[in-house]
Amino acid sequence: MVDRNKELAINTVILGIGQLIPKFLAIVLLPLLTSYLTTEEYGNYDLILSIASLLIPVVTMQIQQAVFRYLLASKSAENKTLYVTGSLVYIGISSVVCYPIVYLILRLFKIDSLSAVLICLLFLSEALYSLLGQIVRGLGYNAKYSVSVVVYSAVNLAATAVMLMGFHLGLQGVIISLTIGYLSSDLYMVFVSGMLAYFKLDEFSRKALKELLNFSMPIVPSSIALWVVNLSDRLIIINFMGVAANGIYAVANKIPSLYSTAYGIFNLAWTETASKVSDDGDPAEYYTKLFSGLFKFLIGVMLALIAVTPIIFKVLVKGDYGAAFFQVPILYFGIFFNSLVNFYSGIYIALKRTKQVGYSSVAGAAINALINIFLIGKIGLYAASISTAVSFLVIAVYRGVDLNKVIEIKYNKREIVIGMSCFLVAAVCLNQSNMLTIAICFLFAIVYNITQNIQIIKEIARKFLKK
Repeated sequence: MVDRNKELAINTVILGIGQLIPKFLAIVLLPLLTSYLTTEEYGNYDLILSIASLLIPVVTMQIQQAVFRYLLASKSAENKTLYVTGSLVYIGISSVVCYPIVYLILRLFKIDSLSAVLICLLFLSEALYSLLGQIVRGLGYNAKYSVSVVVYSAVNLAATAVMLMGFHLGLQGVIISLTIGYLSSDLYMVFVSGMLAYFKLDEFSRKALKELLNFSMPIVPSSIALWVVNLSDRLIIINFMGVAANGIYAVANKIPSLYSTAYGIFNLAWTETASKVSDDGDPAEYYTKLFSGLFKFLIGVMLALIAVTPIIFKVLVKGDYGAAFFQVPILYFGIFFNSLVNFYSGIYIALKRTKQVGYSSVAGAAINALINIFLIGKIGLYAASISTAVSFLVIAVYRGVDLNKVIEIKYNKREIVIGMSCFLVAAVCLNQSNMLTIAICFLFAIVYNITQNIQIIKEIARKFLKK
């Protein structure tokens, strides 16, 4: 078997560089947004992004996941042409059909004509960004994909600064900036990857398109269910507490999302490696070792981020968003379990068992909605945070048990108990947020990473410096 650990480390470094720069730019963007947008505007901004997370998987039918998987396995230029052409034709047709309908729905909800057009253009540019990115990665250009993410982030940051500080366009300006960022990255990917050489309308194959959709369509219910997990929070908060409360909740999610970035870097490389390991032969032993190392690493990252959260929050969050801080410890649990959900998703995709992905997501979505509805009137925003954490926990446990029916991944119970105990204590300390508890958080982070992750830290540092 090829040294997949080495390949995974290299890909993580390449993709990581491309992800870290945009996240740094996003950190710079946060105080700009919280300074120039009211809590109500920020709540609407977050709602638009959440709607996009539902709409885009439905419009694309997640064909980007399929084209990535099949391009990785394709050895001939002919097959690559079939898959690239099929996916791009499908996106074109689905966009022509769907976005006029989206425009009419937005108008029915009293969205003015200009804003409705801008939102549709945003959704279209983001859908293209999602597909083109997976084509670029499927063709083997991870470095170019990383650059494309930087292009999007840098252009978006610059445009947002101009729209808010120069033209004072508020929420409309933010939507325009996002669209410009996506379109700039789309154009970059098209011209630097050489994908146009694989786009040939006269070689369009319904059979190839059907093959892609048979793979991707079963993932759509999972995407919708995970959207329910995320968006039901927003909709219920808006209904019971107002748009301003949703703005506070959205800001509360920003700092935990830094943690999801750390995993997201790994997950981009992991999805590719998981597929190749599955094609190599029996992957059970590899997945077992990887889960053990990943679990300890994610706990270590979480403890370190918890320790610096009070500092990050004070520096980055401006304006009337102080109440968001107390949601952060609970949201960390949701982000952590979501990382495990994504890890298992990589295995499902590698094994081409996409139909099984939806069941757990639907169960988690139902639990999320029920907890929200029953508790939000009693405990306010905490209901949204708790429901998110519980639902992702349910999905992670379900997928872990379900996958073990097919491939035996062995779990070290002692490692899991120690890690989760440290995590729980640190989260409780963060909620108190005084000098003593902050010191305890730093102590937990240092001791855990030295005892559990020192070899991983050394290896990542060595790979990064070498690269």
